[in-house]
Amino acid sequence: MKEEYFTSTKRFSGFPCTHRQWKADSHCKFVHGYSREFYFEFACTTFTREGWVVDFGGLKEVKAWLDHMFDHTFLAADDDPYLEKFVQMEKDGIIQLRTFDNIGMEGTARYVFHHVNKMIKEGSDDRAWLQKIEVRENEKNSAIYEPVKRA
Repeated sequence: MKEEYFTSTKRFSGFPCTHRQWKADSHCKFVHGYSREFYFEFACTTFTREGWVVDFGGLKEVKAWLDHMFDHTFLAADDDPYLEKFVQMEKDGIIQLRTFDNIGMEGTARYVFHHVNKMIKEGSDDRAWLQKIEVRENEKNSAIYEPVKRA
C-alpha cells in the first residue's frame, strides 16, 4: 500500500531582481531583471493539531529569506568571470549581491528548494516537507524542481 500524504500550496510573488547568464550566447548574457515568483507545494503524512499541512502564518522565516535573496538584488553565478567587479559594486553600495552556483530558473528552483525544505522540516520537527517548487521569472518562463525521492 502506498503511503498516504497531503499537500498544500503557497505562492510568494513580487521579488524584483536582476541577473545575467554569462555563459549564454544570446541577449541573456546581459544584465536584465524580472519580478520572480515562488510557488511551493508542501506535504505531510500527519497534520498539525489544527488539521493543516503547514501553518501559512508560520512561513515568516521563508518570506524573510526570499526578501533577503531576491528583493532588489543582483544575482551572479559563483563562477561569473566578472564576480570581482560585482563584489566591488556591492562594496560601493551600487548593488545587493547574492551568489550561488546556477542563478537561472532551474538552478534557482533547486537552490531555493533545498534551503526552504530545510526550514520546513526543522520547523515541523520533520513532520512536513517541501514536495515541489516552481520558480517563475515572468508570465512566460518558469522552472520546476522536484527531487526524485522525498526530500
